[in-house]
Amino acid sequence: MSISAESVRGYLLEEILAYLIRTTGYKLLVDESQDIYELINRGNGLCVKGRGGEHQVDVLGELQWIPAFTFPLRLFVEAKYKGGKTGIDAVRNAVAVLLDVNEKYSGNFEALETQSILPKYYRYVYALFSASGFSKYAIRMALAHQISLIDLRGVEFETLRTVIDDVAYSCVEMEVENRAGFVKSLRQVIRKELKTWPEEVYEPEEESDETYLLSDVLSPIIDIARNYGELFVAMTKGPFMLVMKADNPVKFLNFVQQRPHHKVTITWSRYLNDGLTWFVKPVHNDEAYTLSFSIPEILAKWVFGESERARKNALQVKMEYFSEITIYRQVDGIDHLYKLEYDPVATGVY
Repeated sequence: MSISAESVRGYLLEEILAYLIRTTGYKLLVDESQDIYELINRGNGLCVKGRGGEHQVDVLGELQWIPAFTFPLRLFVEAKYKGGKTGIDAVRNAVAVLLDVNEKYSGNFEALETQSILPKYYRYVYALFSASGFSKYAIRMALAHQISLIDLRGVEFETLRTVIDDVAYSCVEMEVENRAGFVKSLRQVIRKELKTWPEEVYEPEEESDETYLLSDVLSPIIDIARNYGELFVAMTKGPFMLVMKADNPVKFLNFVQQRPHHKVTITWSRYLNDGLTWFVKPVHNDEAYTLSFSIPEILAKWVFGESERARKNALQVKMEYFSEITIYRQVDGIDHLYKLEYDPVATGVY
């Protein structure tokens, strides 16, 4: 049975992202034993029960702390790595899934109250990553329905994309007898190597020839993930989530552990990635670390739509959306919150 390189690229990207954003406080859910009320194992993988049906999910995380005034959060992570931009169909699917799983609590509460154990209640959210960008209508619909879109086309992810391309084509060249079984083995090998498999869940020990072959084929992916080490997920003062890459994650963490709230500059250059990659540095020591991120496409079009207004528009975006950038991490059960405050005066060149 054939499997496309495009599909494999998406699977690989999802698993690498699950590793790179592991410190954002989300625990990976991989088996129905972790929640017999909400989750169920099917032949095509783990599914989440909705009001009208079951929804297969590749990467599902549960936030380990509960924000005020809401149910505990669970996050669908989906990644696309296509030849063209990810279209509105992917966002439509995300909206439909969220609608169904979040509305399953609307019903006969008297029946629920007669059960010996009441089920827990969760709020499900969705993050859609794309290594090839998003269409205009996908962006519009995502903003309207609060679906997080993360564009991974930036130069900071070029090496990662290249390795995923190479490994995907190597996977396609393998003889795949059962597509579902192949994908399951692929995910298990990556999760075992990167230690993203939850400790409380029995880890299957498959010793098939396919598993051994995959271990060799996937080794470049494992190496690049470990080399990246960690990506930092940041929230802004607007509807945008940023995925930030540090030039040196250890140096960045050492700095923010000493100064969890500090001022930063935010700069960009027309000569690098057409101005779409922006850089964050601390004001009082610009050599301590550099964070890079790709500006969301809808903002990029507004900033650079008229070249003569680009600097003025960029400043407005920084003041309006990026005046405070918040990074949350959880390591060994300990919560860390870092706030980066934009300083326009120190930035100088807008």
